[in-house]
Amino acid sequence: MVLREGTATSEIANKATITACANWSLSERPRRPASPFLTPMPIASTCLAVSAVFLLGLLCGSAGFAQSDSARAANRTPVLLITVDTLRWDRLSCYGARNVRTPAMDALAAQGSRFENAFAQVPITFPSHTVILSGTYPMYNGTRHYTSPNLLPTIGLLPEAFQRQGYDTAAFVSSFVLDSSWGLNRGFQTYDDHFGPQQNLLRNNEEVERRAGETVGRLLAWFQARARRNAASRPFFVWLHLYDPHTPYDPPEPFRHQYAGRLYDGEVAYADSQLARLFDYLQKSGVYDRTLVVLLADHGESLGEHGEDEHSFFLYNSTLHVPLIIKPPRGEAAPRVVHRLVGTIDVAPTVLDLSHLRDPLTRQFQGSSLASDIRGTGSANVRPVYSETYYPRDSFGWSELRCLITPRFKYIQAPRPELYDFAKDPEESRNLNGENAAMAAALREQLTDIERRYSSAQAATAGPPLPAESVEKLRSLGYVAFSAPVQPASSGPLSDPKDKLKVYKAVQHARLLSSSGRTAEAEALLAATANQEPHFYLIPFLQAENFAQARRWNDAERSYVECLKLNPNFDQAIMGLVSLYLGDETNAAKAKPWLDLAVHRNPHNLTAYYDLGVIARWERNNQEAYGYFLKAVEVNPGHAASQQELGIALVDLKRYQESLEHLSRAESLGQEDPRLEQYCGTALAFVGRSRDAVTHYQKALKLKPDFAEARLSLALTYLNLGDRTSATREFHTLCSQNSSLCQQYRQQFE
Repeated sequence: MVLREGTATSEIANKATITACANWSLSERPRRPASPFLTPMPIASTCLAVSAVFLLGLLCGSAGFAQSDSARAANRTPVLLITVDTLRWDRLSCYGARNVRTPAMDALAAQGSRFENAFAQVPITFPSHTVILSGTYPMYNGTRHYTSPNLLPTIGLLPEAFQRQGYDTAAFVSSFVLDSSWGLNRGFQTYDDHFGPQQNLLRNNEEVERRAGETVGRLLAWFQARARRNAASRPFFVWLHLYDPHTPYDPPEPFRHQYAGRLYDGEVAYADSQLARLFDYLQKSGVYDRTLVVLLADHGESLGEHGEDEHSFFLYNSTLHVPLIIKPPRGEAAPRVVHRLVGTIDVAPTVLDLSHLRDPLTRQFQGSSLASDIRGTGSANVRPVYSETYYPRDSFGWSELRCLITPRFKYIQAPRPELYDFAKDPEESRNLNGENAAMAAALREQLTDIERRYSSAQAATAGPPLPAESVEKLRSLGYVAFSAPVQPASSGPLSDPKDKLKVYKAVQHARLLSSSGRTAEAEALLAATANQEPHFYLIPFLQAENFAQARRWNDAERSYVECLKLNPNFDQAIMGLVSLYLGDETNAAKAKPWLDLAVHRNPHNLTAYYDLGVIARWERNNQEAYGYFLKAVEVNPGHAASQQELGIALVDLKRYQESLEHLSRAESLGQEDPRLEQYCGTALAFVGRSRDAVTHYQKALKLKPDFAEARLSLALTYLNLGDRTSATREFHTLCSQNSSLCQQYRQQFE
């Protein structure tokens, strides 16, 4: 989308005196909501006299420990939680891998407890991390798939507990799928989720993840900053998330060369090398031995098993079986291998238990502590592990899958149920459901009981649709994360995902073909799939996207409309139509009713508010543009482009001082746009700050040397400062670039 350059030049020409910009204050990020386990209250003097750690956490909350408790805080166990996205358990040498070097993770396992049979509750990043950080099942916490609403505020998180106990809390994540907008940032004093300026784009997001080296580097910088503040003795709870084994598999050298033909393995080895950097720092700083380190994966990766290339679609062990390594502080437990069946839902209870903390969060836990396994004091009762994927249902309209895992059997509840005997069939290749109906029925009954006991009515309440810009970012990471139409009960049973695998893979392949510019091949594949699935809403949508990629605008429009006939509430098709119409200002009138529908359906649709603001600006309705950009900023204060356009709208309304807050906020968020610098200079000029206005005009010209309006503004600013030599120089450059503006303002420079 191309936005018009500013029209503030004539105003600045009439300004006699322009003064420079000082550094304006940056607005701080809004405070995070209070924990649901605490009631705000003043810290009374009696609080300092309370000796019980539990009561201290409840009464003093996140305000931290009083000075008299500093010794107690210093003796508390530091905690490092590491999640490596999409990491298969069998790709670590300590789990038997022979062709992948993972010395850092192997050393960690040699010093702690390695769990041989750990399983994820959801093979999807955000829902799985919600399980890990909350200790609750997805049917309770409400995050079940890619398009789930943000985390419910009533769900407590592990970092909130540690913050209540006086810990410094920080998270460093490597992908947009875990950025703060999803709600997992609660309880973290630092939540590092900045992936570069591109993450602020509404469309075509190219940088919504970062390599392990950068994320580990940011964590090391955080540790070093604590040391400089003499805060290294304070206990910390740190979560480090690495994303490298996720598609696309693209390890840096030398791992790309060493693992040629096995790039997934190369990503695993690279991630391990960066963990070695972190562990080395902790050892040299004297923290490692007393730190509780927990390392696990949120889920695995199928790599072709059962026909699934990646994860989330099925519930086989390739995506559910994960590594879990827990290293307690030195001296607390001997290294061991634990064979008992456990789930990632058990991590949060275990972390609090091994940290010797009592906290109200324990009342929420649906998992169990593994501390007795780690200490060798005896294992708890063996519990079956529940897992699920609602991805086939919520994105495609096919049936969800749920499963129950016991030490010997796995039962998968599906339209065509599955039963596997791990002892005889570890590859899950022979379905025994028909042969052993009694066992299948018993496990089905246990599965139903778990769902009944742990479900929450509040979690079942649907939230607003996922914002369009979030879906765009998920798509740029390779996800097909859409919202299928709700099927009425009268339409019959939903399709079994096993029967739709070919369609699913065709959709994935067509999307990849289109994104790589092979639109003709994508069109042929989609047309063939449409013949098999004439009522599948995603086919005309992907055809529309493919036609738009090929600039076949009429075909794209027709296909978007066809998609909306099948799924009238499909936001992405609505926004696709809007994108088509906004390619030409003359079609703005056609875009507006669709945008009005989009914000009616989803009052949190940032993209729709932004686009409505653009249309209002095209129509010269500055007040209306201001209102829409303000709504966009209210939806997401961290969206740099919306902050920029709100600031520009305020300049157009001559509210110069107000505009500076939003323009500076956009700049602090990494926005690099010559229009931003041009309008910032204009606003500063009108509040009487000329020398820093010059700086911003120069920045605009550095970004876009042929930006005639910025060049003229700079020349006029020099003129008003009395620097005729510089003014003449800039004006002569302008004349070589734009004869119209040159003639219009020549008299002022003669």
